[in-house]
Amino acid sequence: MSNKEIEQRILNYDLEIGDLEDYKKEDFVSTVTGMINALYVLMKHADKNVELIDGILEVLENTVEEKEEENLKIIIELIDRLNNRIDATYNKKNKNNIAPLRIRLIRIIKEIENTKRDEVKSDILKIIRKVVYDDKNITNVEAIINNRKNIDFKIIDEIFSSVLEDYVSSFKENDIKYFYKVIIIFVKSCFYKDLEKNSERYMTILNNGAKKEHVKLLIDRLNNKYILLDDLKKKYDISTNNNLIYIKPSIKICNYERHDFRYQKVFTIDEEDNKCNDDGLYIEKNKNGTYTLYIHISDAPSLIEKDSYLDFMAYKMGETIYLKDDEFTAYPEVVSNNLGSLLQGNMRNVITYKFLVTPDFHIDPDSFVIERGLINVNRCLSYNWVDKKLQKDELDDIGSRLRALDIITTLLKNNNLHKDIYRTTENKTTGIITNSSLAGKSKSAKIVQELMILTNSYVDKYFVERNFPYIHRVHNAPSNDIDKDIMLILGIDSYTLLNNPKCVKIVNAVKEKYLNAEYSGISGSHYGLGLDYYSHSTSPLRRYADALGQYIIYDTVFNNNVDDKTIYKWESIVKEVCPYLNERIKNNALFASEYNYLVSKRKIRKK
Repeated sequence: MSNKEIEQRILNYDLEIGDLEDYKKEDFVSTVTGMINALYVLMKHADKNVELIDGILEVLENTVEEKEEENLKIIIELIDRLNNRIDATYNKKNKNNIAPLRIRLIRIIKEIENTKRDEVKSDILKIIRKVVYDDKNITNVEAIINNRKNIDFKIIDEIFSSVLEDYVSSFKENDIKYFYKVIIIFVKSCFYKDLEKNSERYMTILNNGAKKEHVKLLIDRLNNKYILLDDLKKKYDISTNNNLIYIKPSIKICNYERHDFRYQKVFTIDEEDNKCNDDGLYIEKNKNGTYTLYIHISDAPSLIEKDSYLDFMAYKMGETIYLKDDEFTAYPEVVSNNLGSLLQGNMRNVITYKFLVTPDFHIDPDSFVIERGLINVNRCLSYNWVDKKLQKDELDDIGSRLRALDIITTLLKNNNLHKDIYRTTENKTTGIITNSSLAGKSKSAKIVQELMILTNSYVDKYFVERNFPYIHRVHNAPSNDIDKDIMLILGIDSYTLLNNPKCVKIVNAVKEKYLNAEYSGISGSHYGLGLDYYSHSTSPLRRYADALGQYIIYDTVFNNNVDDKTIYKWESIVKEVCPYLNERIKNNALFASEYNYLVSKRKIRKK
């Protein structure tokens, strides 16, 4: 019988529930489809069809117990379709009346999912046992143990306990060496923290054989207070680039000439010992009393060819990782700290962002321009030097330009005080000193911060208005009201906050529910900064997202490639890159946090 015939006979009470089991064996798809279509009708008057509905649900539940994989897929699909039909057509009263029945349907789906999960676990357990005990291939053991996405920790725990027991009971030298290597792979794996929680139980297994010399050696190894840097990097999949050889791009990436800004006395503002200068500044007064503001940003595409190995490695790193006593750069240091850095006395390719400023120092919102530029870096200024310069009554040429920037950025800051809370909270909870952490105290850092926020916002707005793809920086409003926690954090100094165990829960809550900005291919506002548009576009030597944005600028703005094929290409790239970078940056933060802790406790060894 067809599914329509099955449905009609059920609704006409012309078919015994017991008969459905027989029909199901003859034609599963038609029978189950007819049953679920009938359910849709019967549930509208559930109180009058209790017995029939219950009978159909029992048949479905019995089918789940049979665990036929193809049949289970069909049931899930049909139940999902039924729920969608109910949501689309039933009124609120009807939905409330059948709530218990829908719960039963959900339970059926969960039971199917549990069945599948158990089968997968069983299969994975068999695979791991085969690799560890039959194949005994160390490379394959390492690869499968670190495949966290597909392995439940219960399986890891079972295998690891088994390996420990075999290590303790082994007498053959080859077995002892082999199981030792396997144990170390587990200890260094991505399951390290989970294993650490069960360390007492694992040590109990080892202690049962502690009289054996090789077991004693392993106990000493596991109790070693030092952690190797390479092991920590491996744990968080950190791949540093400092040993890579720089190769100059072999293709011309833009057909247009650069705007020659070498007449400008461009200056940078950063820490005194900073090596990676991403941004240069210049402002000039026009004859009509207005000003032109130039923000010159390092040009990554002119140094690194898209889809080259160096581009891929920067993508894999995600960003430069700053640590207490070290840093791992996104690009090799020869690029980030030399060839690409805006160093004093050097000519550099840049991407220039221009703004017109009114005589009373407000930004003209319709004046934003993106250009491909060439500059000569005149001065590299430190924050302290700029602050002292601005304190003087009489100013020379560079002092006058700094004073103009100070007035502009003071207005930008005062027009949007919302972002100060976000920036200060961000710096206190990460414990990393950046430009933004000095903004409240330092005019120089405020100049840099406000101009970078301005640029990041206008670049994003530029692409959104033209409906071009770009990598947006989106920050949603907190899921819960955590204003009290934020105010508490703002009132406590960073050191106390990050070193007092009582504050850990508050810090974690703020990070999770407030500091949740992410990259997205879909434009959106940035709640924390109080801006409708935002991106990361001003640090291409430090962050891959910024560099990717520059490749998009080259293709769509400079080369005017805006055909459907190009737009689709960049949309696809951004869609793939965003989730990876979001996850990568979280892991980088975990790595930096653990590294800094180990350094503070003198528990890290670099060799």
